[in-house]
Amino acid sequence: MFRRIKQLEHQSRAFCVSASLVIVFVVGLVDYATGGEISFSVFYLVALGLATWFVGKGFGFFISILSVAVSLAGDLAAGARYSSLLVPCWNASIVLAFYLVVVGLLARLRSLYRELEVRVRQRTAALTEEMAERQRLESELLEISEREQRRIGHDLHDSLCQHLTGAALAGQVLEEKLAARSLLEATDASKVVELVEEGIALSRKLAKGLHPIEMEADGLMQALEELAATTTELFKVSCRFECDSPVLVHDTTISGHLYRIAQEGVSNAVKHGKARNVIIQLEGLDDGTALHVRDDGLGLPDLPRKNAGMGLRIMAHRASMIGAVFSARRLDPAGTLLSCILHSHNNSEKAARD
Repeated sequence: MFRRIKQLEHQSRAFCVSASLVIVFVVGLVDYATGGEISFSVFYLVALGLATWFVGKGFGFFISILSVAVSLAGDLAAGARYSSLLVPCWNASIVLAFYLVVVGLLARLRSLYRELEVRVRQRTAALTEEMAERQRLESELLEISEREQRRIGHDLHDSLCQHLTGAALAGQVLEEKLAARSLLEATDASKVVELVEEGIALSRKLAKGLHPIEMEADGLMQALEELAATTTELFKVSCRFECDSPVLVHDTTISGHLYRIAQEGVSNAVKHGKARNVIIQLEGLDDGTALHVRDDGLGLPDLPRKNAGMGLRIMAHRASMIGAVFSARRLDPAGTLLSCILHSHNNSEKAARD
């Protein structure tokens, strides 16, 4: 690539050199054809500017001298007569001095322009590196959060649930012993066992919410269906999952981010939007996957995008990490629609960048 760029630059310089020489001689011919009464000195500035800007200061000086020589030779060849030999020399010296000043100014301007280009490139590279580092840190924070949630989910399932199961078994043994003695406390023991079993079920749901996605391709559909059922049971609202045809997502990272977006959207709808009905929709597109969360709550507040809530920013960032497009808008007359559209080509480009 660099060799090709060098070749193009060399070809461009060669073209500019040739073009400058051609312009000088064409203007010289026109100057000769019109005679010595009409001056075309200003038109040589085209070749001079081209030579100085695209080739270099030295070549600009050469074109300046060549232009003066060609102009003077054309005038003499056309039959121009002067009262003294000093007159054409003086005129040529004035024009040459003017050309040299123009060359110096153009060379300095070109030097400043190149310095500015270098600074802009350096600044752009620094900003790009800073943005990449920030995005990497944000991704690591999300990964750490996911890892900690999975760890807590495993601890809840493997430790707390097992401990509560043991407590429930001990309570059942106590209930049987009390019932065998026909004691009234057997009923209280039975209620304690029921409460412990409810705690086991709740702990398992919490553990499932912290680590919901299975490794199978249909794990996202199952997780979203369980999310809807858990939301309905915990918050006493109507939350349902709709998926007209199976949507298989083979990438567990994408599944995880889509689930977290849906989870955050449902949580915002219930806690902040005071919604009573929430619909989670998952559909397969011709070139990707679409996730929608619709509710009948209070809707989004009228805030500038930069002042959007943390939940919306996190959802948008999760969508960008998988190459998806996230949007949130208020519905009429009430409610909110969150959409996350993942196109296959966007996902491929994101994977290639990673």
